[in-house]
Amino acid sequence: MKKLFGLFLVLMVMLVSVQAQTTTKKVGDPTSYMTPEQLAKYTSDIATAELEKKLETYGKWVGVGGEVGTAIKEGLMAVVDVSDQFGKTDVGKFTIIMIAWKVMGQDVVRILLGLLFMIIITFMFFRIYRNTFLPKRVKIEDQGWFKSKKYEIVKPNLNWDGIIAVKILFLFFYAGAFGITYAIMFA
Repeated sequence: MKKLFGLFLVLMVMLVSVQAQTTTKKVGDPTSYMTPEQLAKYTSDIATAELEKKLETYGKWVGVGGEVGTAIKEGLMAVVDVSDQFGKTDVGKFTIIMIAWKVMGQDVVRILLGLLFMIIITFMFFRIYRNTFLPKRVKIEDQGWFKSKKYEIVKPNLNWDGIIAVKILFLFFYAGAFGITYAIMFA
């Protein structure tokens, strides 16, 4: 155990390094020979020179930015003037219509088809409902073109058990038609 403890101490001594005293001043460094007043003036002169260099660089960038801004403004003014003149010609109007069609033409067609589908479906459902559930006039006698006609009112038999189920089925089909219309228009 003593040998193991001794070996451990030897290893610890070998691993621990002794740091020599170091100086922060380098040989040939001019600041090492200056008085504190000279050193303060020297550091302030260096800081002032760095600041002047940064300000000069920033000034150049501001000048470049101003020139770029002026160039962009002039370019856009030219584009606006030319596009305004072009838009007043027949070719310009056609081009504007073609661009608008390219941007939103497919959406307009889909909305129109959806509305057309909804109108047709609504017409069909109202017609089927009217013929199924509402009383009808049936012509029983016709005496000619300008003579009197006789009609008979026929009431449908609405006392059967499935009448409510059929009405609910009509509502579900109509709601499904709205869903299909929505899919046509916005999907």
